[in-house]
Amino acid sequence: MKLTRPVVILLAETQVDPNGVRQLLQELEVSEEGAKRFLDAPPNAESLIELAGRLCYESFEIGLNPNVSKIRGTNREYLENILLKGDGSILEHGVTNWAFLNVSRVLTHELVRHRVGVAISQESLRYVRLKEIKMWLPDELSEEQKEAMIHAARRSEEAYLRLAETIPWAKMNMDAKKRMTSALRRILPDGLATNIIWSANHRTLRWVIEMRTDPSAEVEIRLLFDQVGQVCKRTWPNLYQDFERTPLPDGTGSWKATLRSKV
Repeated sequence: MKLTRPVVILLAETQVDPNGVRQLLQELEVSEEGAKRFLDAPPNAESLIELAGRLCYESFEIGLNPNVSKIRGTNREYLENILLKGDGSILEHGVTNWAFLNVSRVLTHELVRHRVGVAISQESLRYVRLKEIKMWLPDELSEEQKEAMIHAARRSEEAYLRLAETIPWAKMNMDAKKRMTSALRRILPDGLATNIIWSANHRTLRWVIEMRTDPSAEVEIRLLFDQVGQVCKRTWPNLYQDFERTPLPDGTGSWKATLRSKV
């Protein structure tokens, strides 16, 4: 039995193709001067979201759409206005991809309740036969309580391993192994550490960060999404410019959007 801690890794994000941006602007007859800022912009989700929004109104430059007499000159200004107005649909174009490692099935049962705008791939205990139990324990537990939980987890681990030793794995094909591995997992605790790949668009991500770092949220998922919020603030400072963190007594933080929109 091994104590562990949740780990957050940003694996990937939507990137724009500079050649595609150039072709888009040419087809829309944006001038060379007007196109320069978009061609020089970082090829990330913030740029993609701005492109999507400006396409709706042909607001890449003055004169392209006769109805447009003023445009916001920077990505930060543009996204600030989007967040303020609540034009959340264009935030769905940018997708983030995360690895959440050593998280419990308590956490993943909470996480899968968020279904819109997400994709999930989780470690399968039908296929993965464990060699040991890994688990994270909340800091709010007393030392005596932690020892009691560790003892219970070790007993479950010992029972699991004893059962596994009675099975002739070497003589079984994969289908038979899968069925037996699935049967054995039924005695494992929900606190068992597992791994999951979780993808979400930025509209969904903003919502989940707020909901899952609320002071009333379950402590482990709050710990996890506090880390996610910090990564988002660093990686997409314009898109999360309105997010502010309030430290909580247990060392985690609660994130809230200060531009009260509907995104």
